[in-house]
Amino acid sequence: FAVAKLPELLQGRSTIQLDLRYLGALESLASVSRGACELGGFHVPEGKLGNLALAQYAKWLMPDKQKLIHLVTRTQGLFVARGNPKNIRTIADLGRPGMVFINRQSGSGTRLLIDQLLGEAGVDVQGLEGYQTEEYTHAAVAAYVASGMADAGFGVEPPARQFNLDFIPIAKERYLLIGRNETMELPEVRELIGLLRSPAFRELVSTLPGYTTPRAGEIASILDT
Repeated sequence: FAVAKLPELLQGRSTIQLDLRYLGALESLASVSRGACELGGFHVPEGKLGNLALAQYAKWLMPDKQKLIHLVTRTQGLFVARGNPKNIRTIADLGRPGMVFINRQSGSGTRLLIDQLLGEAGVDVQGLEGYQTEEYTHAAVAAYVASGMADAGFGVEPPARQFNLDFIPIAKERYLLIGRNETMELPEVRELIGLLRSPAFRELVSTLPGYTTPRAGEIASILDT
């Protein structure tokens, strides 16, 4: 949802031509690695789950050839029906009999996080109804829960509010952009970084529940994540 704000950020402030495409985290990192795009987005949970995520991303990360740009910090959590009729409070509650879950697609960063959380909570995914049903966006997951076809889904907070669902915060994570070292020196990218550091970007992101911009536009090494 913060990435979707970038065209609005550029409008009237820049002549940058942005070709924006939505892919899962692994496909995004692979695209950067093979030179199919200048910048790709992915997200890393805070804490020990972050180390697990980085291990899964490792194939595409080249610390000596790539750098990161911090975009936002955001919260992911459970989507449940308004009033939480099934009294779902934690990931472990998804393991109760009769629970129906709607999943994200394999290869997405959110799916990697879901699988890590389910494993930590000891939930048997083979017995979790709906685990094999996949949607490709946070909004689609929220719509699925809002329709009553699932008891819970997982994603960021804005679509939960959009579909009038309750939201149970579970994990904080950093959303990052990645590109080659030489890409960071392109005039267009330098200009974009400047805009990410501006009050205008902070104001746009402030409209997104669960999103903050403590390090927006900061350049970092992969080894510092």
